[in-house]
Amino acid sequence: MKKILSIVCLFILFSTSPLAARTITDLGGRTLEVPDKIERIVALRGALSLVCYLNLADRVVGVEHHETTQTSWVGARGRSYRMANPNLGDLPIIGSRNKPQPEKIIGVKPDMIFLGSGGERLAEQLERQTAIPVVVVESGDLGGSKQRFYRSLQLIGKLCGLEKRSQAVCDKIETQIAELARRTQDLSPAERKRVYIGGLQFKVAHGILGTSCNYPPFEMVNADNVVDKLTINRKLIRGRFTIKKETFVTLDPDVLFVCESGLSMVSKELDEPLYQNLKVRRNDQIYLLMPHYYGADPATVLSEAWYVGKVLYPERFQDVEIAKMADQLYTFFVGRPLYRKMAEIFGGFTKLSELK
Repeated sequence: MKKILSIVCLFILFSTSPLAARTITDLGGRTLEVPDKIERIVALRGALSLVCYLNLADRVVGVEHHETTQTSWVGARGRSYRMANPNLGDLPIIGSRNKPQPEKIIGVKPDMIFLGSGGERLAEQLERQTAIPVVVVESGDLGGSKQRFYRSLQLIGKLCGLEKRSQAVCDKIETQIAELARRTQDLSPAERKRVYIGGLQFKVAHGILGTSCNYPPFEMVNADNVVDKLTINRKLIRGRFTIKKETFVTLDPDVLFVCESGLSMVSKELDEPLYQNLKVRRNDQIYLLMPHYYGADPATVLSEAWYVGKVLYPERFQDVEIAKMADQLYTFFVGRPLYRKMAEIFGGFTKLSELK
């Protein structure tokens, strides 16, 4: 009788034990235990894009407000991962980007929360409030933060059983960057065009003076970005920033690229008397680029790099059809050819003087 009772007790013990867990280290350097099997996901603050690049949209059980169909913000229509997964817009709302709501997160019963920004402090707070593991990752970019972007993809892939897909995404990006470099790495100093990007969005849309150093699409094709060597107090500027009108006029680039998120502002500014004698106006060298609201949207960033290369060095990119290349990239990264839809929203890759 005692033997039977012992067997029953052991059965009850194992049948009520929590799911098997494993210990991992996230991008914030935090060591935590996570479930061995992850079937229900909440991804916050940019992490949803990473989840979608790994074909995990069907495991997402709740989204931030700006990811739903209830928002009119143009970014909700212009992000490839959302456009390719429209069903995400119908999922329960679990708060906003700036204020996730723990009780609503608990209500959708995720196995895991991926946090794309906000750091360890927010991760620890959410874990205390929800008792759900929070893994810090980074949406990164394809420039200086590329390796952290790769590590984030690989970590999510490992946790969700999609290691092959995460490695394929990283390999695809590296192959693309290598091919762009191969076509442009032997440019002589005289061949390298002096370029500038204006109209960039950071926090809000900017006009012609909103620009960026170390702009990944420029770097991928070895273009000479005229703001890369600008300094403040003898220190190089990094990231996105605004410059003075006089500085822009003095730089006088050979080719001006305009991010279409700021196109309406830039178009008005270009009519100002100060800009009338710009080289790009005289030579009709103003081209439009589609925005990538998350810096590491691989399909849009890489498509942009191919377009920039074709504009600057047409003889080296004459075999490239931009719309076709873009659709191949969108299909690989998010599962759908989206170039036509993106072009309908923003205008596509084109010359300003040819915009209909």
